[in-house]
Amino acid sequence: MSQFMNEDQVKSSITIWQMLKGLWPFGRRHPALLFFSVMSILGVAISSRFMPTLVGYAIDHGIREKNLEALHLAAWGFLIAEISHVVFLFLYQYLFQKFGNRLLYYVREELLSHTQNLPMTYFNKTPVGRVVTRLTNDTSTLGEVFTDGIINVFTETIVLLSIVVSMVLISWKLALATMILAPIFIWGAYQITEKIRIILRDSKKKLSTLNSYVAENLSGIKVVQLFNRVPRNQIKFEKLSSDYKNVLLESIRSYALLQPVMNLFNAVTLTVALYYGGLLSNDGSIAIGALVAFLMHVQDFIHPLREILEKYQQFQNSLTSAERVFQLLEEKTEPNPVNRRPILKDLGLVEFRNLTFKYEETLPEVLKNINLKIEPGMSVALVGRTGSGKTTLVSLLQRFYMPPANKIFVDGNPIESFLKGELRRKIGVVQQDNFIFRGTIRSNVNLGDQSISDEKIVRALEQVGFNRLLIRSGRNLDSTVEEKGTNLSSGERQLISFARILAFQPEILILDEATANIDSETERLIQQATKLITQDRTSLIIAHRLSTIRECDKIVVLKNGEIHESGSHQELIDRGGLYAQLAEAGVNETLTEL
Repeated sequence: MSQFMNEDQVKSSITIWQMLKGLWPFGRRHPALLFFSVMSILGVAISSRFMPTLVGYAIDHGIREKNLEALHLAAWGFLIAEISHVVFLFLYQYLFQKFGNRLLYYVREELLSHTQNLPMTYFNKTPVGRVVTRLTNDTSTLGEVFTDGIINVFTETIVLLSIVVSMVLISWKLALATMILAPIFIWGAYQITEKIRIILRDSKKKLSTLNSYVAENLSGIKVVQLFNRVPRNQIKFEKLSSDYKNVLLESIRSYALLQPVMNLFNAVTLTVALYYGGLLSNDGSIAIGALVAFLMHVQDFIHPLREILEKYQQFQNSLTSAERVFQLLEEKTEPNPVNRRPILKDLGLVEFRNLTFKYEETLPEVLKNINLKIEPGMSVALVGRTGSGKTTLVSLLQRFYMPPANKIFVDGNPIESFLKGELRRKIGVVQQDNFIFRGTIRSNVNLGDQSISDEKIVRALEQVGFNRLLIRSGRNLDSTVEEKGTNLSSGERQLISFARILAFQPEILILDEATANIDSETERLIQQATKLITQDRTSLIIAHRLSTIRECDKIVVLKNGEIHESGSHQELIDRGGLYAQLAEAGVNETLTEL
């Protein structure tokens, strides 16, 4: 369980520019929407600056000079500017939110599609809870960079620039005096935001670890309760939850410090502007109305600056999530052939030629010099103790792990020349513990393939004997199946997996301990179904029961990753080797000690 306790590491920190560059392929699908969103932001910035200017104009040319025409002009202009500001405000919020949600939709679709095409090696070393966190929490947080982050930061930056320009146009001396201390306060606020970034990165790691631990324990809840691990798991969970709580409290303290810094900056800038502006007004360098407009610009300066710094935190949070999302997108998917050759035959011929395999360079060899030819329609039993290489051999045939080139052939073609989907459509698998999806009996047989008709599904269920169980329990094709088939017996789940084979009709069949852990009545049904689905179909059968493998055309005994002996049941018995010794001993009718 220690692997779940490790921190969720990412390769490196990415910049905002790198994140935007990674998101650009998704965002450029709607260039017009992006263009009008940006234009609306410019409208917000320009319209907001007209209002202080019009107030200053009204004071200097309307009130002081008692010019009612100028006052009316300023009043109507102010109203038009305010209405324009509201319209542009609505447009930019609506358009950018729409753009951001569409982009998030594309990211989520791409991420799930990419994840489903990752090799088994990735899932073997990555906790499921961590993958789920990246597909849900991190993706949603990444969306905030558009729905809150980019919208506000970009908008407030434009507004901030428009304010500075407006202040300079009124009095560059007063603008310089007012802004002279700004770099110091901005630097201090930036240091706080950098600290928050580090805290947010740590919180993401701790949340991912917490999710992984919860997902692992809920998946194994039966074992947890059976071996009374609930108290110990609760203690461990409380420790992980406490770590996550502490890092969140630390972020709250940093956020709380940011607000006083900005308030102090606001007070200092207004004080300087009011004092120095009063001096300039007294010597006639600036009109009183212009000074009022300047003070309004200064007051407006604080809000966008505060928004930029606060939303910068969300940027950092999104960057932390982006690191994880993009790292997942950078994981290499299962390879497909570049120059795919046309497949001319669909016979079910399988060959292993001098196959040697190990999972990693630093690990020992799992399979050694395997040479095996399985003719179309032939049934071969793979027998051997745990770790002898049986499951590895069939996993390589399905290309869940990439075998060496030109070592495994199907219908005369190396399996690396097949497209993944093309190869796996030729292979059907029935496992000891088949995965059943939440849905209906129909959806668990056709697996969403609408080309498989109800008539074909019913015929497949009848052939494996499942229709008797349906009638007995009062269920039908639309009957609900719970997650992992918890409302079905192990035998019923097994029969559904057999029905899948008959529905999809693959040329090659793999039975992996398909008759283990079932009652005698269901075993009889499965034995009958096994004979049916293996008839005229190339079959590789992994089993320990003599009753399962006795009728196979060939039995291959694996030991330490090598073919120890092979032949029919009778041939191996006559040979008097290891298989014969254990078969004649007949202990529990199994070959588990091979």
